[in-house]
Amino acid sequence: MSVFSFASRRALVAFAAAAPPATAYGYYQIAIAEPSGEGDSAPPDASPPRSGFVRALKLWTELGPVIAHYRLVEAVHAYAPNALLSAEARSAHWRDLDARYAHKVLASLQGLRGFYIKVGQLLAQRNDMLSSAYIEKLRNLEDNVPPLMDGDAARAVVCRALNLKTVDEVFESFGDEPIGSASIGQVHKAVLKRTHRPVAIKIQSPGAEELFRSDLKTARTFCKVFVPEQVILFDEIEKQFANEFDYRVEAANVNQMHANMTPQFGRRIVVPRAHTDLCTREVLTMDFLDGVKLVDGVRAVATVWCERNGTALDAYERDLRERYLRDGLPDVYRGPSAFAIDLYVRAIELGDAVVNTPRLLFNWTVGWLLPRSWLFKYHKSFIPLNTARIMDTLLQAHGKQVLIDGFLNGDPHPGNFLLLKDGRLGMLDMGQIKQLTREERIFVARLYKALADEDREALKQLSIEGGYKSKYMNAEVMFKITQVGFDQDGRHVTEGLNLQQYVDKLYKMDPWEKGLDAVVMPMRVSLLLRGVGLMLNHPVSVAAAWKPFAEQALREAKYSN
Repeated sequence: MSVFSFASRRALVAFAAAAPPATAYGYYQIAIAEPSGEGDSAPPDASPPRSGFVRALKLWTELGPVIAHYRLVEAVHAYAPNALLSAEARSAHWRDLDARYAHKVLASLQGLRGFYIKVGQLLAQRNDMLSSAYIEKLRNLEDNVPPLMDGDAARAVVCRALNLKTVDEVFESFGDEPIGSASIGQVHKAVLKRTHRPVAIKIQSPGAEELFRSDLKTARTFCKVFVPEQVILFDEIEKQFANEFDYRVEAANVNQMHANMTPQFGRRIVVPRAHTDLCTREVLTMDFLDGVKLVDGVRAVATVWCERNGTALDAYERDLRERYLRDGLPDVYRGPSAFAIDLYVRAIELGDAVVNTPRLLFNWTVGWLLPRSWLFKYHKSFIPLNTARIMDTLLQAHGKQVLIDGFLNGDPHPGNFLLLKDGRLGMLDMGQIKQLTREERIFVARLYKALADEDREALKQLSIEGGYKSKYMNAEVMFKITQVGFDQDGRHVTEGLNLQQYVDKLYKMDPWEKGLDAVVMPMRVSLLLRGVGLMLNHPVSVAAAWKPFAEQALREAKYSN
């Protein structure tokens, strides 16, 4: 099941471990340290090479030697006896390599842009796999992606796509500065004339699709050399990413997801609606959601908490990351429920109101006659995010998508969720929708029920039925690899190892050749949601959360063993 064989950390950037983790990108984005170092962001006017040959040459010549060096050190460590090379010496080797090459890898990805920016974003979220040296560099690619078009070029694409002479025919205003920039395009804010309401316009960079396909071919060849166990996933990746280049498909997906989510989750979730008459292959116009990215909201709250507890956020995150790498990931959250946290927050707010009411009365009566320095300052307690509520909402919404609707967003990473001003969560980016057949949906429902029940015999049968092939067909390895791929990965599951070490151990016990290809996207959803949970310090069991949806799906399908 090479879907689980995450490239060795030392293969690192086996470029892209990047492409394969595209099946699980976003995994474990922990709102890591702020971008560090001057000159980490590529200059906006630096144009990437457009020739496929030149781009391939740049990839091989710049990153090939880096990965070869990691592989060489890995081989030396494998054969050197412990008496000659201590554990500390081995760790020092890796730290030295990371410090030497992290900036070089960042610079290469920035110079190539396009598909490789996405690669860097994927890797930046793999704190379970990469060291802090890489994470801190690659995080520059999350918010500091240089746009490929200036305002005039973006307007030109919109005018050509919508058959307009000027954007003023449709929009009251059109922001020249993008509010977001990604691997294949950028987003501009505008105000629609007919409604006088703000909209977000997603604009695809000219030639993006051709470059992507050329880069994917190069990446496939690259991985055949450095991480051959990952090549099996490229067909699924290519199929899923292909739809990202037709924004009409995404517009239809956005509206379908809005229809699916709003009736049951409308009080907790907002999915914007697309204005289909203003959508083409290159342009997507949809409602503008006013909020901050979930990851930024978490960082803001975490910064306040750290300041009040006498530490810095980057130091706290660095310690957390090192603990995860050393001890494995934390087990499933067993803390207060969403309801209990709501009560706690209301109690804090009530306490602040009790303390501040007499201060308010004094300041607005007697205080008018006194110097400002004599006025009382208002007390404001630390208000935590209700992370239990956020995770409950995300797990329930995606459980419905996967198991009831069979219409799921395969890209639920923290950058695609917003904390809205009204307290709800915004869901963005429906470019990677997967529609499951009835048979696939029922298969996934059976899988999750078996996982929740820890039914090893059922999971073995499901693995065989789904096409899983390994050298020994070891039933215990089947259970464990399915558990870590689809459900949870706390240290009690991974036997105290970090995730990469645990998967390597299972692979050595029973090397897999073929995975459950039909359920790659549900697995990715599970991985990404667990990444969000880890970011929120709220690790989850996806199987436990999705068991009710699995049982509902099986009942409605009248399925019986």
